Amino acid sequence: MNEDKNRKGRQWEEGVLLPVSDDFFAKKANQKISSTERVYNELRRMILNNDVTFGSWIRQDTITTQLGVSRTPVREALRSLNREGLIELVPNYGAKVSDLTMDEFEEIYAHRKGIEGLAVRRSIMKLSREHLHMLESMVDALTPLAKAESLAQYLKEEWNFRYRLYSIGGRDRFLSQIRDFRERAERYLKYAYINETSIHDSFDYHIQLFTACKQFDAVKAEQIIHETLNWTLLKAGPIIANNLKEHDKHAVKELETPG
Repeated sequence: MNEDKNRKGRQWEEGVLLPVSDDFFAKKANQKISSTERVYNELRRMILNNDVTFGSWIRQDTITTQLGVSRTPVREALRSLNREGLIELVPNYGAKVSDLTMDEFEEIYAHRKGIEGLAVRRSIMKLSREHLHMLESMVDALTPLAKAESLAQYLKEEWNFRYRLYSIGGRDRFLSQIRDFRERAERYLKYAYINETSIHDSFDYHIQLFTACKQFDAVKAEQIIHETLNWTLLKAGPIIANNLKEHDKHAVKELETPG
């Protein structure tokens, strides 16, 4: 009884399954990937994609049973996710998916504006005609996705376009930082695309970016990157703030509900 009173949240109910991807089990036979890495990658994917919502409790015994692994790789994976700030480890209880916060949202985009602005400047200096042909084909591939408003596929391909542009002038370590902040932003991105004009606004920025590339205008390209990221802050910020308020109200009601 005392243990229940001291708990700070609600654990996953018995029988609720984690949304495990087919790829997780497909990679089991790959001897180059350790069990810890497989578990870490899968849990990280779930969290970043919001397949496991913020504030949810996950338990080692649930993970080990469903994924068919021992406790050691699960424990190590949870520690890595805790170091990244994606989960909070609560002694003698479990791991809770870290809350979305306005502070983190703003910090992520402050970092992104700095490193992606630098990345596009470097890339413009190294652009070749072959690069431009490749980037043009990627922009062309975005057009039908924007028209069809295929959000998941659009977000994937628009990021592929920008990352491929950054890769032209970036080094591996720098590109790894860019990927990390983009992945951390995934938890927030969906809030920026709440109406039918959002994809089209985003697509317009990418057209402008490609135009700056064709003109070899590094200053303009960096400005567009900043405007694109500021657009997400403007679109998603108020929605995230309201969502967090509603989540907090719901959490309070759950704690006040008897039983």
